[in-house]
Amino acid sequence: MSEVEYALGLPPTAPAGELLALAVEAERLGYRWLWVNDERLERDPFTLLAAMAERTEHIRLGPGVTNPYSRHAALLATAMATLDELSGGRAVLGLGAGGTNHRTLAIERTAPATALREAIELIRALWAGETVSVAGRVVRARDARLDFAAPRARLPIYLGARGPRMLELAGAVADGVIVGNVATPEGWGYALGRIAAGAESADRALDHVRLTAWLYTCVADDEDHALDAIRPMAATSLVTSRPVLGELGIQMPDRFARVMAARDWSLAREDVTEAGRTLAPELVRRFGLAGTPETCRARLRALLEAVPQISQVAIVPFAAGGGAIDETVRRFIGEVALEPAPWS
Repeated sequence: MSEVEYALGLPPTAPAGELLALAVEAERLGYRWLWVNDERLERDPFTLLAAMAERTEHIRLGPGVTNPYSRHAALLATAMATLDELSGGRAVLGLGAGGTNHRTLAIERTAPATALREAIELIRALWAGETVSVAGRVVRARDARLDFAAPRARLPIYLGARGPRMLELAGAVADGVIVGNVATPEGWGYALGRIAAGAESADRALDHVRLTAWLYTCVADDEDHALDAIRPMAATSLVTSRPVLGELGIQMPDRFARVMAARDWSLAREDVTEAGRTLAPELVRRFGLAGTPETCRARLRALLEAVPQISQVAIVPFAAGGGAIDETVRRFIGEVALEPAPWS
């Protein structure tokens, strides 16, 4: 089992001041990475990341993940170069196909793998100081050039992925891949196979791609309360993973399918919360870490021993029984993480 770094994934749903305080606390506790979601019409991640960069010294930070549909790739290049300047070289870009933003903004999400490949090519060219014109299937620009020098010509780009084409694209072109909500060795076997295939297609070694396990997490003294905290997100993942459930070793439960079908497979929180109540505990655990510190630590150790290629574990913290997510943030590092190394 190789050395692992820990990351905090934050949905920007809390007041901005609380999120900034949590970023400072995360660095103090020893988290090495900080990802801020770019979903829905929540608080703006780039505004938050700029403020977090000013309040921290070491932790790497970036959007986890943003997308090339609601944000043009050229503007992502400028935003990330600015964040890198503010943070003293700590910025990292997380990119994905987008969640619910495209529906809210009435944007058609066309050819996700193509869109991301085109976006990455444009972004990297702009960081390198090139003048770029591109007429891609999704990404287009005319004589685009940054009006300032990017601090680094190549910031790390991580792709958020779970589907086969996106995993293969990550293996081919990305610096890292964020494998979303896969908490079992069986699921990771599928993901590694696809990432390796993509790497091979680009003449790259698999160890050139940094692997991140993105896990919904709740650490609490009451096992049932912890599982209940991540049930809605497990239900969401079950729905969005339908095309690859077989590869993940998961069978869609009949009762869950009936409940979701009656709601037209809606991902509204009230719908996934209701459907999530039907899920067996073991199925919920396939999408994250939830339970007592001892249970979570044992499951984390088993995952990392089975998949030693994982170099980063990113937790998305949830609170049990209406508490605060701060408890999971602290207890994960203090009681679950296998190597909670302090900053030196």
